[in-house]
Amino acid sequence: MAQQVTLNKQRHFPKSVPAGNYSGITWLGGERYAVVNDKAPTAGFHLMTISTDSLTGSILEIRADSFVTSNHPNRDEEGICYVPKANTVFVSGEVDGQILEYRLDGQLTGRRLNIPPIFNTARGNGGFEALTYNAATHRFWTTTENTLKADGQKPNITRKIPNLLRLQSFDDNLQPCEQYRYQTDSPSVEGKKGKNTLGVSGLAALDDGRIVVLEREVFRAEKNIGSFVHVKLYMVNPTLQQGDDFLQKHLVAEFSTKINLTNRSFANYEGICVGPRLSDGRQMLVLIADSQNQYRGYLKDWFKTIVFADTH
Repeated sequence: MAQQVTLNKQRHFPKSVPAGNYSGITWLGGERYAVVNDKAPTAGFHLMTISTDSLTGSILEIRADSFVTSNHPNRDEEGICYVPKANTVFVSGEVDGQILEYRLDGQLTGRRLNIPPIFNTARGNGGFEALTYNAATHRFWTTTENTLKADGQKPNITRKIPNLLRLQSFDDNLQPCEQYRYQTDSPSVEGKKGKNTLGVSGLAALDDGRIVVLEREVFRAEKNIGSFVHVKLYMVNPTLQQGDDFLQKHLVAEFSTKINLTNRSFANYEGICVGPRLSDGRQMLVLIADSQNQYRGYLKDWFKTIVFADTH
């Protein structure tokens, strides 16, 4: 099965989207989306309107409408997914390692995913960034950004190894179900100067059981110039998995953003979700980047769409 993929141009909307630390996104239907901000003053999420071209999937306009909150302390919210039947969202937090349910007014329902104890060995700032739900398959999916302490070391600027991750599912009763092994690529950056981060920052579950995995490598040069983000979207199909091998992954798309003397496209894409289908039936994915509150004026709050169709 081949993929016909279109990568639309990334865009930012400084007049209608305030500077933030946007780390996760989910589609609520129509043009409505919910977005988490991992450094918001309190736990909650933004409600946004994202208008896209029905023929190409290109982003036309984005407007931040409101921020809803439980008024509890921020949990370093990283991932968010929408459950249509309940009309609620689940939000993952790296501080507490929990995935909690919220109403669309930002209030907690008291429910949470029953996370297996092995995930208690997640590293600080390397826990649950990725979260998705699919109503057709009745499955939540999550994984940590980096290798659990129980499973070994994580890659860095000098340690050129992959992450060894656990892709974990949950059913509609919020109980753990299938778990699969997933291996990221190894770091591509050369040399030993600067800082390098590589891991899975997002998941997007499709109706047929396949999952799009967002792997991203972030290299921060010592003086910013030369920094880059390399994004790879892989497709995995747990329904075809046999045995305890790593999930087979197939590259769907890849692209890079960077900072140099003439280019400030650098975008640390941390969130991804399934969006609406286009008028010709192609599927749209929506990506969101974390600008670290538009760090030092270098970074912008970028959004991007990717469109694909399966052909046999």
